[in-house]
Amino acid sequence: MFSMAVHRIWSTFFLSGQEKGEVVKGWTLYVLSALHFTIGIVVVLEYFINIINNKPINQKVSLVGLIMFTIGLLGRKWAASTLGKYHSAHIEIRENQPLIIEGPYKYVRHPIYLSIIFEILGFPLIPNAYYGFLSSLLIYIPFLLIRLYQEEQILLIKFGSLYHNYKSNVPMLIPFIK
Repeated sequence: MFSMAVHRIWSTFFLSGQEKGEVVKGWTLYVLSALHFTIGIVVVLEYFINIINNKPINQKVSLVGLIMFTIGLLGRKWAASTLGKYHSAHIEIRENQPLIIEGPYKYVRHPIYLSIIFEILGFPLIPNAYYGFLSSLLIYIPFLLIRLYQEEQILLIKFGSLYHNYKSNVPMLIPFIK
């Protein structure tokens, strides 16, 4: 878990070499990162409190959490690799960026956000950290949706009718449901 957190921080804030664009609504990345970190702390603390109190772990809930978390990791990797050099942790406007509508982007407009939802909800379920799950559901996801809607506005400005057409044909987060 620690190595994954270090990798996520490194890839989010320190990897360079990509073509950069104008960062828009940059505060959203920092708020979500702080919330992500805080929820991780809550989950770990809740896990140890449950151990101290001899609370048994429900293996079925753990399995569901592990499956959700794994789907999230794989989905995020697929979406990021589909974006290639255009992937960014920030909402960025790049000069010559095409609208990507292949790979997971054929099924949902925001597969990275969908993957993050699976990760942030699945992670607390693995150790049966229900307060962590509720924190993810009630605090993290609403902020993620705020960022998603802000990104939608930027994409409409950047791509105009092309994005509007894409938006009317591809669901935002839930595949096959418009």
